[in-house]
Amino acid sequence: MKIEVLVEERARDFIRRQPPEARKHVRAAIHAITEGVIFPEPLEDELDGFYKVKVNRYRLILQCEPGKAGPRFKIVFAERRNAVYELFSQILGLE
Repeated sequence: MKIEVLVEERARDFIRRQPPEARKHVRAAIHAITEGVIFPEPLEDELDGFYKVKVNRYRLILQCEPGKAGPRFKIVFAERRNAVYELFSQILGLE
């Protein structure tokens, strides 16, 4: 079963600004999600309802929605590991 993955503009812009090797790893991770090779891990506490995918020094934050043929993930945020959760919480107005 293929899983649909959409990338929102904010995440796409961040990914495009990264070095070629990092973009390659992110694309490979997105492909692995669509193929069902990896499945995003659920986040907890105030970020309950969101999921994460680890890609080297980066984290992708996703939301799951029902799709026509199964789950559909939307990448809503991407950032370096050391800042991702704090920045995403600020965007959501949790901090």
